[in-house]
Amino acid sequence: MLDQYRQAIDQHRQRIYSFAHYSLRVAEDAEDVTLEVFIKLWQHWQKIDHGKLGAWLMRVAHNAVIDHVRQHRSTREQVDQFADVEQITQDLELGSTIDQDMFKRGLQLAIKDLDEPFRSIIIMRDVQGLSHEEMQETLNMSESQIKVCLHRARRKLREDAQLRKMFDALTGSRKQKTTSTNKDESSSHG
Repeated sequence: MLDQYRQAIDQHRQRIYSFAHYSLRVAEDAEDVTLEVFIKLWQHWQKIDHGKLGAWLMRVAHNAVIDHVRQHRSTREQVDQFADVEQITQDLELGSTIDQDMFKRGLQLAIKDLDEPFRSIIIMRDVQGLSHEEMQETLNMSESQIKVCLHRARRKLREDAQLRKMFDALTGSRKQKTTSTNKDESSSHG
């Protein structure tokens, strides 16, 4: 049993930690939540369906994050340590590093401002890449509820005026660079 437990920790630790870290944005809090999840796994080892272990762990992590936020509500106003959102912005090939960092921080703030379950669903799907089925089991929601919430969460992010302004500025500068590069290439061939 101990070997199976250790294997489960090795297999799921990164996903649980990244969900907690992205949700809480403080490494120490994410470590605490991750530890709490694996303590509960040990306590409930005999009772859980090991075929659905990943979903069970994510549900426990989700609930632990919510409990942590409730317990530390007054400290939410403190300066956040931002998690890395390279997975979200890597395909954008945005201009300068400074602009990318500003966009990442804006995106993180916009995600942080989403209410539950929108925040968790965005993190689970768009950051961690969980399937709809995994999210259903984790959040105890139907597939249609997951899809509706995901659609609404993405729409809220698209409609965020500040985030839209930063995105438009970045993609505009990218288009300008592409256009000027194409002009430079065509003038050197002519």
